[in-house]
Amino acid sequence: MSKPKNTSRLKTGIAALVAAAAISGLGMGPAQAASELEQMASLAKSQNGNGPCANGGYDDDINQSNSCNGYGGQSHAWCADFVGWVWSHYNVTGMSTLTDGAASFYEYGVKYGTKSSTPHVGDAVVFGYSNGYAQHVAMVTAVNGDLVTITGGNQGHSTHSQGIVSTSTTTSYRVGQAPWGQTISGYISPKLQAATPPKVTLNGLGGTASGVANLSASTTAGTYPVASVQYYVDGKPVGGKQTNAPYGYAFDTSRVPDGKHIVSVEATDTNGNTGTSRTQVITSNGEATSTFQADFNGDGKADIGVLYDYGQEADGTNHTGLWTYLSNGTGFNQPVKVWDNVASGGGSWNWDRSKVTTGDFNGDGKSDIGVLYNNGQDADGTNHTALWTFTSNGNGFNAPVKKWESTGSWNWNRSKVTSGDFDGDGKTDVGVLYNNGQQTDGTNLTALWTFTSTGSGFNAPVKKWDNDDRTTGSWNWDRSKIVAGDFTGDGKADIGMLYDIGQQTDGTNLTALWTMTSTGSGFNAPVKKWDNDDRTTGSWNWDRSKITVGDYNGDGKADIGVLYNNGQSEDSRNQSALWTMTSTGSGFNGPAKKWDSGSGSWNTDASKLTSGDFDGDGKTDVGVLYGYGQQDNGTNRTGLWKFSSNGTGFNSPALTWDSANSGSWNWDASKLA
Repeated sequence: MSKPKNTSRLKTGIAALVAAAAISGLGMGPAQAASELEQMASLAKSQNGNGPCANGGYDDDINQSNSCNGYGGQSHAWCADFVGWVWSHYNVTGMSTLTDGAASFYEYGVKYGTKSSTPHVGDAVVFGYSNGYAQHVAMVTAVNGDLVTITGGNQGHSTHSQGIVSTSTTTSYRVGQAPWGQTISGYISPKLQAATPPKVTLNGLGGTASGVANLSASTTAGTYPVASVQYYVDGKPVGGKQTNAPYGYAFDTSRVPDGKHIVSVEATDTNGNTGTSRTQVITSNGEATSTFQADFNGDGKADIGVLYDYGQEADGTNHTGLWTYLSNGTGFNQPVKVWDNVASGGGSWNWDRSKVTTGDFNGDGKSDIGVLYNNGQDADGTNHTALWTFTSNGNGFNAPVKKWESTGSWNWNRSKVTSGDFDGDGKTDVGVLYNNGQQTDGTNLTALWTFTSTGSGFNAPVKKWDNDDRTTGSWNWDRSKIVAGDFTGDGKADIGMLYDIGQQTDGTNLTALWTMTSTGSGFNAPVKKWDNDDRTTGSWNWDRSKITVGDYNGDGKADIGVLYNNGQSEDSRNQSALWTMTSTGSGFNGPAKKWDSGSGSWNTDASKLTSGDFDGDGKTDVGVLYGYGQQDNGTNRTGLWKFSSNGTGFNSPALTWDSANSGSWNWDASKLA
């Protein structure tokens, strides 16, 4: 978007405005409401000329992620942050529904009935809204006859890489018009509250969470008593309303992808006024990051499987299905459901408790599906875990069979699963990177276990490595993304780990690639094969990296692929790139960028990654299950994209399947297999 030029720089004192914004009375009349909105407009205009890091970043704990560094250092279009920051200084209801996406303001207007075609001072003006996405949001700061003045963040022409706060006036303010290149979709008025709202504090979340986090909330009444509490994850309500203290909610973090999320809690009083608090959390459940060469029908071309969550039936049965997309060489056939626990009478199967991997476990040339399943915890703290397999019969899959169950305590939440033929016998084994926790001296302990395939099942897990010898040093499971592939070309699968070294004092993010090379009977100790600490590679953010593995150049050695999130452009386009680290046999070449989204928009956060030789040419391709979210008609849209390897790089991604042509498909309910 060609953003409005900066036309004025007012210097209104923020502290005085914020103090004036406090509302404690019960009877806010039209004049008082107008006064609040005028103060809101003055606060917005007082920021003219500022970049994203003014005031420590446009974040006030109850709106969006911080404009100055985004999600932990990730740049993003901060227009929504800015409008939310202004609103958060005043007594606006429903702030939990707002995110760092411009579309959340449009959806706020729909929810609270404040969306209109008429601009009012204090309104959020949303540009380019369609199917849950919007290009930009700013604020109406004056209405004078046919002139409407708009102030917004991350706009304006300046040398700042992420825009500035700027103000401009237009006569083209009607819905459907495009005064600065993007079409006005609507005006959203903040719903002001006259009474003092309740205060609420979120309890039960730290910086990192896995498994089920038991949340609670502490409340203090405002003008009226507290009636209920509602939790939100990334702006969407979860669970039902809680009416009794301590307002408990069991947040199953496996329901969301590993990574950063915003969790909010909103208290509502008996008169409908709301108060909100929020926190950022990193979920780390060891979800599978990649599948490599899953050929379910044995035709030499890789296929894609999805374990799909249908939710819970009326009788409490958890309903899950297994679908496959079979490759036809140029693309994929329509997905086919090959198993369903309800239809098959297989009892309850909980998708939330399933970590999925694939491999040819019986060595018959057809890939099977394995699931590490969480059987819960006993009252004495013993954790139960099981390993199930769905064996391919060429046309589909046999019913799942339990191949192993823990006899001692095995914590599913602390297990990251991968698969590979670690001993080179032609049958795929299962590997688990296991979190042994932190010791009193601060050392993080991690171990690698393998379940070796016998052809008909698996031997009991054997620990092949851990860092408890104290010569390896501390190894943080939370900071490890694991894959398996034959990096040396010797016919045995090795383990690769992309490791987060963290952020340095100068803001540089450091990341490393380690491998544990298979010896056939075990693994050599991890060796660092690459990191960006030479300071010539620049900053590399582990949080922004989705890792996969495959033989992308067809030389018989597995390489590493990374889909990298480059943040957002000024006009809110999501920017992504695909990088590969090519194996040399003894190590890896430095990362080379093979594709980027350029002038288009590609959301890494909405991408689930897999790799396989989908066209059977001997070179591994990359597949992405892409989530478009919920459409305006209520259906969920998901697409399957393919990046075909050409040996030296990848062709531009091609959309090979789109649920919009066949019905609703929920990306959030899909685990790649």
